[in-house]
Amino acid sequence: MLVLDINDSEIALARDGEVVYRQPGVALVEGRRVLFGDAALARSRLHPRQAHSEFWQRLNADPVVPGGRAVANQADLVFLQLREMLSALGERSRLEAVAAIPPTTSNAQLSLLLGIAGEAGLHLTAFVDAAVAAASAQPLDGACRLVDLALHRATVAAVDVRQDDGGRFHVRRAAADEVPAVGLASLMEGWIDAVADRFVESTRFDPLRVAATEQQVFDQVRDGVARQRSELTIQVRHGSAAHQVQIPWRAFAEKAEQRYRLLARGIGAPGPVLLTHRAQRPPGLVAFLEAAGYRVTRLPEDAAFAGVRRRAEQFAAASDGARLVASLPAESAPVAPAANHRSATHLLCAGVAMPLAQDLPAAAHPAAGGANGFLIRRNGERLAVVPTGAAEVRLNDERMEFEQNAEAGDVIRCEGLEFRLIAVLDGASPAPA
Repeated sequence: MLVLDINDSEIALARDGEVVYRQPGVALVEGRRVLFGDAALARSRLHPRQAHSEFWQRLNADPVVPGGRAVANQADLVFLQLREMLSALGERSRLEAVAAIPPTTSNAQLSLLLGIAGEAGLHLTAFVDAAVAAASAQPLDGACRLVDLALHRATVAAVDVRQDDGGRFHVRRAAADEVPAVGLASLMEGWIDAVADRFVESTRFDPLRVAATEQQVFDQVRDGVARQRSELTIQVRHGSAAHQVQIPWRAFAEKAEQRYRLLARGIGAPGPVLLTHRAQRPPGLVAFLEAAGYRVTRLPEDAAFAGVRRRAEQFAAASDGARLVASLPAESAPVAPAANHRSATHLLCAGVAMPLAQDLPAAAHPAAGGANGFLIRRNGERLAVVPTGAAEVRLNDERMEFEQNAEAGDVIRCEGLEFRLIAVLDGASPAPA
């Protein structure tokens, strides 16, 4: 079974669960030659006027300027990338596939995509709401929001579980909105600016003034964010000179915080939120949402593919053409949220437990010996660990660069000391959770 996942940050095609093509929906038009995906991004800063990255989002007949020999409009670029995608399969016969589409796709765009895909040699038998597909394979506790990121927007889909007359549960999309200010492209521009500022401060060299060095910064920032490194070392070469700076992961999170706030406003009141693998990548976004009170569930990379595959028989080719599917059988009946038995009440270090009735700096603990690398912040029943100094802080052996939620049983290490969050119940003596 072929499944096409249409998200322009990474257009993906999977056969029987195995991804055979995954490339950004970006094109570089150079006369007779058109590059797509990573190859286009690798030259996009060198030739910005020839780079195009909105053709999957627009999915219309708007002109491409400047165009090329086989490129006159946005639809031509969609067609050519589909042809490149199908060539990765190594087959020449007409193929059938199901398309997982963004929840905000219009009927006019679906109609155009159906025709373009057919011309490229791909017969689409169904269009499945990608948010529904991804959520349907997960145990849900009722209504929630599913967040996905594309190149120029975030999408927020309200999904819920409903029971039909036959007693069966279905996941459906109730609503969907876009947050244009929180696309991966705009986030990347902010991170590149942060790196450029660090270069100017440290070396007095501005890498954004020269196309070749701007491309070097872009490539390294993109790679570092994809790999989620805790600290990036960015090196650029210009002529015979080489310049290098280091920038912590936390700096990227801070640079993007204003856009994260816009996303939170688009999501709405704190509650359960499902994040696609694409929405988990931006530095600090998961921690930001958790600190804001959202109950975050991280979806696996193949969530949409898995949701379609588990109902493969439902998407077989039909004589009445491609169907639009915005509801799928649920993995299980709604699961009631578990009671919170993990809220910590004390911070334990060297046998001494300090109560967490209010915010507690590490230095206030009698056994801390002056260590002041973090703060325990309380907001109702929720706790967060906030790094506050230059010392390395680790939460459950993972290095911290920004605020993260915590609960009873979590271990914090800082300056050679071990702190443990514990829950003391009914006046019992403190004991590690």
